[in-house]
Amino acid sequence: MAWRRIGTGGREAHVNRIRTEWVRAGAWVRYGPVAATCLGLRPRQTYGRGVTGAAGLVGDALLFRGWRNSAWDVRLPLDAVRRVSLVTVRLRLRRRVRALTVHGDTPDGWRVTTLIGPALADLGAALAEACDLPLHDAGDGRDDFGPDRALRLWQDIYGEWHADRTADLYLAPDRLLFDWRAVAPLAALQRLDVHQMGRDRALLRVTYAGPDGALQVEGFEVRGARRWAEALVRQRDVPLEVHRGRKRKPDLSDY
Repeated sequence: MAWRRIGTGGREAHVNRIRTEWVRAGAWVRYGPVAATCLGLRPRQTYGRGVTGAAGLVGDALLFRGWRNSAWDVRLPLDAVRRVSLVTVRLRLRRRVRALTVHGDTPDGWRVTTLIGPALADLGAALAEACDLPLHDAGDGRDDFGPDRALRLWQDIYGEWHADRTADLYLAPDRLLFDWRAVAPLAALQRLDVHQMGRDRALLRVTYAGPDGALQVEGFEVRGARRWAEALVRQRDVPLEVHRGRKRKPDLSDY
């Protein structure tokens, strides 16, 4: 069973303490608290044990308070929430479990708070209603992709690609992010190209419309570049072409 058996008494006592703390502080408790385990504040392809605690809606924020560990305590303002989803995530030892993911756009970058527990469908519904957002359900899968480490590249006027820096590349349900900052909303994507540059090297080339409508190009050297392109196409149906060899200067008028 995915829900950690840590001792019902201790877990319930922590939830009761948090409830008492919120009420004594005069907080507007909109939902909860309920027992939950936070698996992290950034998405992963495989999750570890997480931190057990209590989650609820208090005033204008989603709160999580850990029991014995405050490493992943959360206060996410409701106006920062961008998506609320029920998904299925993978744990160690090939276990899979249903989870609530809450995507938020914060000053520290994109956050994906991932919670598991027995009452999270109701918490998700209450959170979605408070944010005036739909509650999405990805069934037996996820509605995102990644993250993977990627090398960002920029292209000079001669068409040569140059290394910028390495960070996490992540596909959220509605946008592509690098280093947890938005590259482009998926609605702006125009086309995708994958350039094979060797047996284990490939460039993912993303063409999108900027805020002013002008076409912009980003390049990422990432493991499984073709899988990344296919994941993007599943989210946004745009042309995809796979090339052999390094792409030189693009003619944007072709796109």
